[in-house]
Amino acid sequence: MSSADATAWVIEPRQHGAFARLRELWSYRYLWWYFASNTVSSLYRRSALGWLWLLLRVVAPIGLNALVFGDMLNQKEKVDHAPYFLFFVCGMAAWMTFEQSLQYITRSVEQNRRLVTRVYFPRLILPVAAIAPGLVYLAVLLVILVLTVVFYYYRLGVWYVTLEPRLLVSVAAIAVSLLFAIAIGLWTSVLQARYRDVRYALRYVMPFWFLLTPVIYPLSQLAERYRWFVTLNPMAAIVEAFKWGTFGEGVFPATPAAVSLALVIVTLVTGMWFFNREEAASVDKL
Repeated sequence: MSSADATAWVIEPRQHGAFARLRELWSYRYLWWYFASNTVSSLYRRSALGWLWLLLRVVAPIGLNALVFGDMLNQKEKVDHAPYFLFFVCGMAAWMTFEQSLQYITRSVEQNRRLVTRVYFPRLILPVAAIAPGLVYLAVLLVILVLTVVFYYYRLGVWYVTLEPRLLVSVAAIAVSLLFAIAIGLWTSVLQARYRDVRYALRYVMPFWFLLTPVIYPLSQLAERYRWFVTLNPMAAIVEAFKWGTFGEGVFPATPAAVSLALVIVTLVTGMWFFNREEAASVDKL
């Protein structure tokens, strides 16, 4: 067999099933970095400030919200033991990872419409690679978190971050938040390809979802009769688990975490089904 024959492409009928999709994703894994880097560069492309604009998009909302909720609304008096700014940055790290990932996953198919309508590749790569901006936001927030911890250590002599095995709970919480963003994005990315106002509806919903998640306030502040509602919000348990694993804030929400994980898995499975079923028809309408 010649070298040309050894490297020839073999065209086969598309196979169905979850395992076939996973094998296909692995075969085209070199495209992950391409789409991920392209999505990240869109955050500051054609901006005079370049990467500085990316930093401002993260730092400015953090500072403004901490000022409004911490000082003006006196939320800092209701946090258990950590300084409010540290409490707030920790919650925002988990929330913004989810929120920004979901926003870019929703537009992933539409933004690559010129490519998906001309060349075949597993479209599932697009929502998976679109979590890259969420990871960038997370990296910036973690830097802010570390700097804040160091600042309070030198100012108050207290090391707020727990260097214990439960820190792995924070890692797991971030992983679940990304998985949840992908799970919802499998639905919204297909719908966005058909109906261009899906992302605007999502931007309207996210601020309300943010207020229903214990980011700006501790979960202990909620009245007992409203605690059950937290179980229905997967992000509430994710944020609480991240704060508990990072600096021991509050109590680990075992029951809400189990319910949230179940909801994430159900959303992911049904999202995979919906995406594989409707992606071809949606691409035709781009």
